[in-house]
Amino acid sequence: MVQIKEFRIVMPMSLEEYQMAQMYMVMKMQQQNTSRTEGVEVLENRPLEDDVFGKCQYTSKVYRLQSKAPTWLTAFAPADALIMQEEAWNAYPKCKTSLASLATVFVFFIYF
Repeated sequence: MVQIKEFRIVMPMSLEEYQMAQMYMVMKMQQQNTSRTEGVEVLENRPLEDDVFGKCQYTSKVYRLQSKAPTWLTAFAPADALIMQEEAWNAYPKCKTSLASLATVFVFFIYF
């Protein structure tokens, strides 16, 4: 028999305030790690009405990771292998994210 226990922690803010703070911190971190040639480039960020998630925020980003990769990887990997494209549908607390490398045919889907 499986027993599930739930613990609740009272937060000093509302859920909407937490969501805004989380979005702010993600944008701040991306801004600090972005230069002219590397980092995160936001291609599209707009509200969207989705069949699965309902009202959500659609975001399309490109990650350029050349300086973040180890030197042994950059020695033999093509330049396109270190560029990732992300598409995200965020309907907090549900989220769907797809990551694809421009050099390969692999696409990763992450569902929360």
